[in-house]
Amino acid sequence: MLFRYLSSLWLFSWAFFIRVAITADVPVGVPGGPQYYPVTGSNSGVTSQSGSRPFRRNILDLQKDVPAWSLYVQALASMQKANESSQLSYFQVAGIHGRPYITWNNVNEVPGSSWRGYCTHSSVLFLNWHRPYLALFEQILGGYAQDIAKQYPASVSSVYQDAADNLRMPYWDWASTPEMPDIINHATIQIDTPTGTQSVSNPLLQYTFQKFPFDPSYFPSNTVFANDRYTKRSPDTATSESNPATANYWLANNKIMERTWSALVKSKDFNSFSTTAVSGPSLEAIHNDIHGDVGGSYGHMMALEYSAFDPIFWLHHTNVDRLFAMWQAINPNSSMTPLSEPGTYAILRNSIDTVDTPLPPFTYNTQGNTYTSASSSNTRTFGYTYPEVEDWSQSPEQLKANVSAQINRMYDPNGMFHKKSRSITPRPSLQDRSALIPGSTIREWSIAIEVSKFALDGDNFAVRFFLGDVPSDPKDWPRSPSCAGSVLIMPPPHIGDQPMREVILHDEISLEKAVAKSSHDSNSVGDVVPYLKGILNWRVQKLDGTVVSNDQIPSLKVTVFDEMVTLPKDITELPQYGSKTVHEEITNSKAGGYGRTTAN
Repeated sequence: MLFRYLSSLWLFSWAFFIRVAITADVPVGVPGGPQYYPVTGSNSGVTSQSGSRPFRRNILDLQKDVPAWSLYVQALASMQKANESSQLSYFQVAGIHGRPYITWNNVNEVPGSSWRGYCTHSSVLFLNWHRPYLALFEQILGGYAQDIAKQYPASVSSVYQDAADNLRMPYWDWASTPEMPDIINHATIQIDTPTGTQSVSNPLLQYTFQKFPFDPSYFPSNTVFANDRYTKRSPDTATSESNPATANYWLANNKIMERTWSALVKSKDFNSFSTTAVSGPSLEAIHNDIHGDVGGSYGHMMALEYSAFDPIFWLHHTNVDRLFAMWQAINPNSSMTPLSEPGTYAILRNSIDTVDTPLPPFTYNTQGNTYTSASSSNTRTFGYTYPEVEDWSQSPEQLKANVSAQINRMYDPNGMFHKKSRSITPRPSLQDRSALIPGSTIREWSIAIEVSKFALDGDNFAVRFFLGDVPSDPKDWPRSPSCAGSVLIMPPPHIGDQPMREVILHDEISLEKAVAKSSHDSNSVGDVVPYLKGILNWRVQKLDGTVVSNDQIPSLKVTVFDEMVTLPKDITELPQYGSKTVHEEITNSKAGGYGRTTAN
């Protein structure tokens, strides 16, 4: 009996120590051994018996909920004010993604690494790695919200405690609403604080670095961000301020809804949906577009090693995770297949990624055991879900049908089932609706691209596709009516003397809108092939506008293909895509075309 009592007392004391240490921002571990911080997510508001969990909400909805919104704003501001030397400060958590390239959670650099930052890009680990990353941020944010809720007067304390228990980080649905939420670009916002209604500095506008000028060993002086005390969005020059109008222009004109729809309904296997490392329309590719649209040529979001410092990063990536969760619901039996890893700060280059590959630096206990794709793939693990994925109250079959209906309502660019859009712009119809008969079969046309991410020695660049004349002034290329779409290439951080590896990016651009607008019958191969052969062109351009000749990029490969598509009969179904037919004759006479690496 005494032994049992003492054992129970020891376990209770150790558990209490862990709880106090976490609350006090002290990583814990085995006494005398390495110290690790367990990532659990925010588990308040979870009903263990039913499995119900609070929703991560659309920011446009969250800001209408005064108690939840007020707590969120104050919690985010508190997190940003935490001393940058703290492991759980906004600065260090954002720094996990890229700079300042320092060890976090005692998870060290692997030998021979020339790639910096823990983040996984161009990797099949992309989606699963970011899930515990977001959970860590949410866990810290929720801790601040709990503390703040306890400061409200007794008359409203229960309201704010309930709001804190159910608070989760919001998402920005850029596919339905392709502009930045207006609220995030205001210098001040009005919220209800424990001492009354106040106008406060807006923590969603920017992050202000506490230590400035920068230590050049962490933030080099030869970058466009060297003189930026705070984060910026699409500034016109390296020295100017944010220009939200520019970012919103690119967001509104980048066919985001169309690309989101393609990724959700066309990519049935996990690898093609998750990463640009394999062919097909991927969520990672759309994610890249948002980074580029918001960051522009000189904003922090356009550089992977700086992007997580901008508060919009967290809204953006929460939406990426939401779309991932929706895709999981409609593809419950699809999982990762092994794929070569390009390498990160803590994952060996050329290793083979599987569902059991560790996702450093995120540990799930104090002994340093690291999450894997297998252990982090379910949102239940981290205590949240999304409004579209209420998985505890329905069978997997019902969930699949209901999420499919949501995808049809929100993202079908043809609006076959008459979704009432919340988009700021009219829904772009790709086809004449009279031709879209539920259950019928149509032919769709697309461009496929392959190119090395390091084709321009680590510089970001875009490949732009034109159907018609290419403007003589390259400055007009992105805005030209003849531009059918662009693919943004964002190489991961690389330093050191090791040669840059050829990491191939894959992406697809739909030609449905262009073919539908022309006088050509999209179902007639004999009609469409000569049309596209005569009109399709592409150009390569750095984000600063510099033009790069196509024949200077031997890795570039552009093809055109068609697919037969069976349209859904009901809103609870999604289109079914058949095999692809490549039409090499459309592009093989041009530099970068099918089978060509040099110009004529």
